[in-house]
Amino acid sequence: MAEIFDYGETDQDKVTYFIVFLVAIASVVFFYKFEISSMLKEKIISYESSMISDSILTIFRTGATILAFYTIFVLMIMNKKGGYMNPLFRKQRESLPHKTMGVERMVPFSSWNLIVFGLCFLFMSIHGWYQLFDSKTPEFLNLFSSILLPMALGMAMLTATVVTYVIVPEEVRSERNFDHLFETHEMVMHNWTIILLAIDLFVSRPNLSWELGIFGLIIGILYCIFAYMYAYFGGGYYVYSFIDPRIKYAPIIMTILALTISIFYIFIWMISLLIEYNQWIGGFVLLITVYSVVLFKQPERGNHSS
Repeated sequence: MAEIFDYGETDQDKVTYFIVFLVAIASVVFFYKFEISSMLKEKIISYESSMISDSILTIFRTGATILAFYTIFVLMIMNKKGGYMNPLFRKQRESLPHKTMGVERMVPFSSWNLIVFGLCFLFMSIHGWYQLFDSKTPEFLNLFSSILLPMALGMAMLTATVVTYVIVPEEVRSERNFDHLFETHEMVMHNWTIILLAIDLFVSRPNLSWELGIFGLIIGILYCIFAYMYAYFGGGYYVYSFIDPRIKYAPIIMTILALTISIFYIFIWMISLLIEYNQWIGGFVLLITVYSVVLFKQPERGNHSS
């Protein structure tokens, strides 16, 4: 497995950039081919629920918003303790310990996941409060919510899965200390985002469709571009070694990564169809799915074999 992320005889960065460019063009074509802009004008986000009152739904979404931005600003950006990670430094081509402070803690994909999650719930909750007070709702609130929800669902599912089945097992096999992966803000980013999104999905029943998965692809491309720019002109490192565009199989890895968020979203969309068919069967499948990807208890090195 390790050799997949090794460097080859020649760097593959130019090929990788070209692949990212092609995927970006394909995304634009898809957006217009399937008339996504017209789809966004329809009602995608649900601001009502057959299971709870509109006020409770809005309060729940407001609480999720507060949790997200409290985590971002108080537990992360303004936290004087800072964060720790082992990114791959571009020039050295080596993973080294690195302490992050302030806004730099928003560089990892999991932080982007939390930002998208927070913005999604922010726009949905504001829209809900407008409705509760019988006020005219600005159209952009529903538009942005409709764009951010599929992104949030795909990103949260991907983040939880990768952390539970890739990052934590890798840290367990290493000799590095991985206590930081189980701090409060990490639990919010890795676990509570998908849990709260799943609850909202079950009680509000948004009008999702597979075509909205294009937004997962778009945010994936944007993060790849950001990661490359940051490595060259910012911190000088890639948060994850597998996103270095120069490694041997980088073009293939980038193609897979670009599609993964959309694939996870489509998986959640399929569960939403099952919920519509039978809310209890679908709800049980959703519960098992979420349970299988979250990880709250820190594993012991001697007992972990993943």
